[in-house]
Amino acid sequence: MARLADPSASRAVLIGTARYDHLPALPAVAGNLEGLAAALRDPVLWGLPAENCRVLLDPVTPREVDIALSEAGGAVRPGGLLLVYSAGHGLVDVDSRDLFLALRDTVPTAIHATAVPYDWVRRNVRRSAAERRVIILDCCYAGRAEMAAPHSRTVLLADKARIEKSCLLVAAAATEAAQAPPGEPFTAFTGELIGLLRAGLPGGPRLLDMKTIWQTLRDRLLHLGYPQPEVRARNSGDDIPLVRNAALHSHELAGRVLVSAPHVTGPDLREAVLLIVRYDPERGAVAVRLNQPTDRAAAGIARQWEHLLSDPPVIFHGGPVPTPGYLALAQLRPDAAAPTRFAPIAGRLGTIALSADPTDMDSYLGDLRLCTGYVGWAPGELESDLEAGLLRLAEDAPDAAFSPRPNELWHELQT
Repeated sequence: MARLADPSASRAVLIGTARYDHLPALPAVAGNLEGLAAALRDPVLWGLPAENCRVLLDPVTPREVDIALSEAGGAVRPGGLLLVYSAGHGLVDVDSRDLFLALRDTVPTAIHATAVPYDWVRRNVRRSAAERRVIILDCCYAGRAEMAAPHSRTVLLADKARIEKSCLLVAAAATEAAQAPPGEPFTAFTGELIGLLRAGLPGGPRLLDMKTIWQTLRDRLLHLGYPQPEVRARNSGDDIPLVRNAALHSHELAGRVLVSAPHVTGPDLREAVLLIVRYDPERGAVAVRLNQPTDRAAAGIARQWEHLLSDPPVIFHGGPVPTPGYLALAQLRPDAAAPTRFAPIAGRLGTIALSADPTDMDSYLGDLRLCTGYVGWAPGELESDLEAGLLRLAEDAPDAAFSPRPNELWHELQT
């Protein structure tokens, strides 16, 4: 299963020049950087920490860019992604036909001294130990850029096999100018990119990978009459997932597992693993804790369901907000229909009302967990906790809700 890169292990460098001393201004580039940084930092989409996302607006010297690229490439840890984005004027050397990225004081007749050779970007990215690498260029003639050195030029899915995955997405072909519509907050290409990341792709995959992003942008930009973007990849690098699909995510958040950060010390969330049982951006969220079993057995009406309980067959403390009875988490058997009084959360996971008849319920339910209490968030509070790094969404935790080792669950999800 495809997984997002670990945001805490990842780095992004967003480079853009909106003001120039010797070239026409591109004011939309400033909006590009702000909008793209906000999307990457959004905890619902990816959650890249702000300190891991370096924004260089109107850099003056090539040295400034080179140092930022080198530092970011060296800081990526295992499981992370290195992302480099650049927007602004692209210039081509008349002799070598190589691509240069213009900066604020770039002199068009002296690009070797005043502009950034794309080759610097490529070399810094290639030197990084990052297992996943993405370069996005929104500039004229960006199609001249390559992931590989000139002696091994890439095409869509062809290059020498390497362990790392790499992907290059460019706004325009080698001979085309990128578009920046006057008065618009973004350039044409990046505006569509930000819009796709923010709104998602209805009917699309759970995660938006680079190939899906490229194909969607290509179709949309062609329809609008703009240059078509191009993609080049190494070792199937175009299947690198960049963000969650926002079109699905508001519905998919229910059923997701939350894990508290190691630095959280409050009693309600310390070393907590929680299952989101309800989520609505306008109404807030409700979750139950999955790793706080008590020593109490089922009582009252719940005793009729005791034989269905998953190990350990005890009551779980679901959170500090009291419930009048039990909240019963249930998982349907793979081929079972939903019984009466079953309310779905996501997939086969849901809740079952204990007022239902438990007779023959074992033919419907594969797992059952009883909780008292829950954790609640007002609208926007869960998003704030995610953005602050107090909680994170676990990418692969399909069995967390009914783990037979709940006391070990938080530590297991740290790896």
